[in-house]
Amino acid sequence: MSCLTVIEAGGPHAIIVRGPALEIIDLTSGTSAGTIPTGLAHIDAVAAAEIDGRPIAICLANQRLYVVDLSSGEHLGVTFRGDTPQAIIAGVLAGRPTLIGATGSELRRWDITTGEEIGGPLAVHRAPVLALAMAGPSIVVSADSDGVIHRSDLSTGEEAGEPIHRPGAAVTALAAAETAEGFVLVTGDGSTATLVTGDGSAAHVAEGGPHVSGDGSAGRTIDEVGAVATAVRDGRPILVTLGLDEAVRTHDLPDGTENGPVWADETVSITAVTVAVVNGRPMAISGDGDGTVRRWDLGTLTPIGSPMTGHTSWVRAVATAELDGRVIAVTAADRSLRLWDLTTGVPVTEPIDTRYQTTVLATATWNGLTIAVSLHGDGRTRAWDLATGELAAGPLDEWAGARAFAQAGDVIYAITADHPYDERSGVYDTSEVALRAWDLATGNAIGAPMPGGGQGGSVTWPPITVIDAAGRPVVVSGAGADGVLRVWDLASGASLGERAGHDGQLTAVAATVHEGRLIVATGGEDGTLRVGAVGAVGGGAVGSGGGGGVPAAGHGLRLTGHTGRITSAAIAGTQLVSGSEDGTLRVWDLLTGALQARFRSS
Repeated sequence: MSCLTVIEAGGPHAIIVRGPALEIIDLTSGTSAGTIPTGLAHIDAVAAAEIDGRPIAICLANQRLYVVDLSSGEHLGVTFRGDTPQAIIAGVLAGRPTLIGATGSELRRWDITTGEEIGGPLAVHRAPVLALAMAGPSIVVSADSDGVIHRSDLSTGEEAGEPIHRPGAAVTALAAAETAEGFVLVTGDGSTATLVTGDGSAAHVAEGGPHVSGDGSAGRTIDEVGAVATAVRDGRPILVTLGLDEAVRTHDLPDGTENGPVWADETVSITAVTVAVVNGRPMAISGDGDGTVRRWDLGTLTPIGSPMTGHTSWVRAVATAELDGRVIAVTAADRSLRLWDLTTGVPVTEPIDTRYQTTVLATATWNGLTIAVSLHGDGRTRAWDLATGELAAGPLDEWAGARAFAQAGDVIYAITADHPYDERSGVYDTSEVALRAWDLATGNAIGAPMPGGGQGGSVTWPPITVIDAAGRPVVVSGAGADGVLRVWDLASGASLGERAGHDGQLTAVAATVHEGRLIVATGGEDGTLRVGAVGAVGGGAVGSGGGGGVPAAGHGLRLTGHTGRITSAAIAGTQLVSGSEDGTLRVWDLLTGALQARFRSS
């Protein structure tokens, strides 16, 4: 499936999939022409066309087709009839923008404007079709799992040339063009692109130079290529490649020589966010993908001081604490914990050598000490004395599945992820996820297991937090493959509510109690945030609640604007702070969803 396509509107542009967004790249200048959020977590393929002069993209995601306006990011609501294809490309049939899709071994055509299927299927293959390309507006090129490549005329449904046989070739990417020297086909296997002449012969560039094939036609292979397409620049056909390094390059045809500016993604992700109040000043603290730590004033909505540097790899977690009368940040990266004075931005002590990467981090007070509680890459929990940098407790083997640590009152909790256990059968349900709460001081389990969500998915460390709701610890969880928010009473394990709404899994959660209601913000793989009241807190119970500007039912407020998946979220009063793989930190009004500020990580 191809996550690269081209569109000629306003000059040649490449469109690539970047998480939940589409990046549009000007192939003449090699610069970005815009990033369009789609709200789709997993886009498997993309095609592009124009409807009434308006550029649009067709995205294949969740085994459905979505038509996205490239000017506004709006979903146009076109429903395509029949089976969903596994590969797509766009062309023109009778002057109408047409989507061509492969369903099994057959090719189908749809009117992109209406979603109606045009004619019957084209049955030219005997094996499943893996890749499609256009050779002109109405000639579709298709490659199947047997290495057979066909050219078909969309208007007549007839073949437009003899098949090209490449037995044993796993063709997962395809591009084609007519050049002054003849028809050129480019095939890709997910890592290498091979230029093939019209009769199916190929030539390769080896270490010693170009190898000429038997009939005298010259060609080459291009390594480290994931997807291919063709376009026209300055009146000449060119090859466009999306490299395994996520860079977009252009090449002359038919020889494949690289020619033109290279577009490379230089975004530095924001990987962790927390909040604190420092000398009466509300502040957000963020960690970046390059190890930088930054401070942001939530009152004036401006950066604070210079970036704090020292880490040599991406910041995996950030927490705050009070130590010796100072508010500090604790950051985890490169197998160390670093402590920063949030007033001055300077290190408080030498880094704490943890020997292993830290994946989960929280701060707490315990036996008169200020500690960082952390889960490390060896699967064991440790507590570190932040004043001395010495190990205060651990390593503990019991909580290898820890997903969150939190302190509520005098109790430090660990929330672990495991599988539900059926005592009657003596079997664990490995298809399901169950959270369990533990008292870290005593080592005892608290309450009942909290199941739900389903095992699997692409999120390695699902977001979980614990909040003190009117003296009652509540678990707020984004664990599970189904992308549903779940809230539990920690002491009893009783469910307090659920909320769906994201496409894909949850990647960030944050919660607060506002005017007697539990308000939860979630971020997802789809690059969106949802904010809503899960319930009312009062009389020792959490029940349904409403009012106050935040929805208490449905999916909550939907906040859009991020163009990468959400990595982290935190709440300070009535402000929500979110960090994303798109390299931005955004500040929102928690109650209305209004965007207050947008900062870049670099």
